[in-house]
Amino acid sequence: MVAVVTIGLAVSLSDRVSAQSATATPTSQLSPYGLVTVDPTQVSGAASAEQAAPAAVNPQPSAKRGEFVFAPLPVVNPTLDNGLAGVVGYLYRVDRTDLTTAPSATALAGFKTSNGSWAGAVLQSLHLAHDRFRVLAIGGYGDINYPFYGIGHAAGDAGVSLELNQVGPAGLIEGLVRMHPRWYVGARYQILRMSVSTDAIPLPNGPTLPSLDGRLRTAALGPRVEFDSRDSTFYPTSGWQLQGIGSFYGKTIGGQRDYQVYQVWTNHYQAVGTRHVFAWHVGACGAAGSVPFYDLCLLGKSQDLRGYTVGQYRDRAMVAGQGEWRSNIWWRFGAVAFVGAGEVADSFGSLTWNNVLPGGGAGVRFVLAERNHVNLRVDYAWGQSSRALYVGVLEAF
Repeated sequence: MVAVVTIGLAVSLSDRVSAQSATATPTSQLSPYGLVTVDPTQVSGAASAEQAAPAAVNPQPSAKRGEFVFAPLPVVNPTLDNGLAGVVGYLYRVDRTDLTTAPSATALAGFKTSNGSWAGAVLQSLHLAHDRFRVLAIGGYGDINYPFYGIGHAAGDAGVSLELNQVGPAGLIEGLVRMHPRWYVGARYQILRMSVSTDAIPLPNGPTLPSLDGRLRTAALGPRVEFDSRDSTFYPTSGWQLQGIGSFYGKTIGGQRDYQVYQVWTNHYQAVGTRHVFAWHVGACGAAGSVPFYDLCLLGKSQDLRGYTVGQYRDRAMVAGQGEWRSNIWWRFGAVAFVGAGEVADSFGSLTWNNVLPGGGAGVRFVLAERNHVNLRVDYAWGQSSRALYVGVLEAF
């Protein structure tokens, strides 16, 4: 979970300032809100970099080499309680004459919540040769408290949890090469050292901390592919986004255990008139080998299925999807309604309609930055036997 929060927070920062291909129209200065991350629990582990998103804005040429960014925001989610997250960074173009590539970024990010959790990360992203090459490096550390419900659908349904504390550093480096105007291909290496403990006394028939996962170093190397034809990073009204990540963990590359995690997802956006957008998301995750519990596939991330505590349902296979109707109502105010479903199982062959978890809800939006349509997001969602409130910046997917 430390990897979830620390690397997830920093990856979100980098992905929000990634660029479309060099064939895109000239780009403009990014809004300071462009570096603001969403719910820091949204990434399903250091095995993934979810919501990677190239920027699609229309900047005006500027004589300035870059701009500083400072953005605080509240954290409200059912996993870490309430708190505050913040970002301070510098956006700049390596080649100041290049107006078609979104900026590179140097940033610090962190958060602290009311349940005692905190995390911090430093990020460096580079866009080189008119965005033909992308380089990302992240280092972070976190001390996270969260409920562990066990593994499998039945454990999630039981609703009995054990409070865990997870502490440790995490690091990541990634390189991508543009192979086609909207396609990027590359590889990622990540390493982390986790210490997981609990002071709680396990309840009868409740979950227990997997002893083999209590203190562990993991490292992964694997490919990543990305396609993006969206017209905007912050509020897409048309286009597709596709991500695929394979993470191969092993002893030969610095870890202490061999296993694999695979993830793929797609988003689609379609304008309906001038004031409405219909968006949908479908994602899947699979894990094989001796996987530590915190790198299993999770339900509850905002982009997959809202209304559940992140990780209450976790296993070796997961599929989820949701659709959302987005409307601009009046002035800077908007509203959304969403519905979705998801399921976890010990393998894809074991997925059945009998264990599908429903989710849905509604939310309000307030435009913080009109030029780039950056929204403050407040969502209330309900699941099968749960409720959740979310506050953040940028859309769920």
